[in-house]
Amino acid sequence: MRPTRHAASRAAALIFCTASAVLAATPAAAQVQVTLRPLTPPEAFYVADLLPGSAGVRPDLIGITLLSPEGVGRTISLELTVARESPSPAQIFRGTTDPFVLDQAVRHLTSRDLASRGRDVSITDVTVNEDAITGPGGRSGRLLPGTYLFRVIVRGAEGQEVDGDELRLTFTSPTRVELLSPGAPADMPPPVVLSPTPRFLWSADGESPNTRFRVRVVKVDGAGSAVEALQSGFPAWDALIAGTSAFYPASVQALRLEPGATYAWQVTRELSTSGGNDLVESPIYWFRVGGAGTPGAPTGALGLRFAALLRALGLSELDGFTPVGATLEDGRVVPLETLEALLAAVEAGEISVLSVRVR
Repeated sequence: MRPTRHAASRAAALIFCTASAVLAATPAAAQVQVTLRPLTPPEAFYVADLLPGSAGVRPDLIGITLLSPEGVGRTISLELTVARESPSPAQIFRGTTDPFVLDQAVRHLTSRDLASRGRDVSITDVTVNEDAITGPGGRSGRLLPGTYLFRVIVRGAEGQEVDGDELRLTFTSPTRVELLSPGAPADMPPPVVLSPTPRFLWSADGESPNTRFRVRVVKVDGAGSAVEALQSGFPAWDALIAGTSAFYPASVQALRLEPGATYAWQVTRELSTSGGNDLVESPIYWFRVGGAGTPGAPTGALGLRFAALLRALGLSELDGFTPVGATLEDGRVVPLETLEALLAAVEAGEISVLSVRVR
């Protein structure tokens, strides 16, 4: 069956339109394309690290890939913007490069390249919203905790937008570590701690799964002050801890706390920032280990641990008693070392006490 003149005209028009659509789509598909990817984002970020400067101190925060399907020789420029999305939306940063020639079909860049001087992709025009980074909690241009949108736009030779991509990053920007127990601030008298393996507690803002805290405990006696002891004294315990609590180890990992001695302690957090690592230090606390110089008071690690356990169980009527042996339910006598290990497990919460009988 042969098509009529009218049908043939419609078919030709359809073919022409389709061909026109293909021809029109080809230049758009050949434009430069850009994609972004994160490169080990830090916990905190400084706006200054986006400003033009030395390449040696600039962070590699985001990776930028430019793709030119049609080949090299295109003249483009880049625009980088940073905006806070939460908790309070605000435009933070805008920087643009001078026009440059894309001399590779695929070119890989980083935010460090844009912030370095003397390159064809160096940012030359910058706008920073100072009010958005120096509000409550802002410090030296550090971005406040929140979620930020990084966007890179590719512009053609005449300034028209060719392509763009965006990436969201969250910065916790921790600023504090606070001590809870044992002890008190170093400008107050040191409280007495009875347990030879006290539990150290502290709190911090902006925690993440990879957060590590350095705990240092130093003997103060002879050092003059708690501050001097932590600055120059030999630590009785120095450890990296995941989390915000730890028991003083009753093992070779630490020196035994001496009855009657005074100890200072501090927790430090190493914070990864766009400009390197910063240290967030807690205040200094101190305490005195009880037991020495008190008539009838328990002494030694076992006696102090036993006294602490009695107080935890509410058996104050047994204050002043010191274990001299231990007898199991079946009448078998066990060494004091075994009793000390049992008390340590109870104190650490590894063993629960169901009932206590005194006779």
